[in-house]
Amino acid sequence: MGDAVQITVVGMSFVFGAILLLWGLMVLVVRFTQAKTEAADEGDLSDTERKNAAAAAVAVMLALHDTSPKPFPAPPTALVSAWQAVRRSNQLKDRGFKR
Repeated sequence: MGDAVQITVVGMSFVFGAILLLWGLMVLVVRFTQAKTEAADEGDLSDTERKNAAAAAVAVMLALHDTSPKPFPAPPTALVSAWQAVRRSNQLKDRGFKR
């Protein structure tokens, strides 16, 4: 039983060590990429420019939106051969409808 406990402890230490390593890597990635996003935010638009951009986006979306009714597609044809239709009708004729 002592070997099983040792194997369990070693395995769990590997798992938790890997979790801590990934956590540390994520912290480093966030720290290095956070400075870039703050520098990119310096060129923000004013409120009126944002409103104009939103209005232009809505106008383009409405111009591209097609409101004409689409024809309803015809349903696909049944994939039943004549042989299958005859066999099925014979089965219904022999047994009749059950409700």
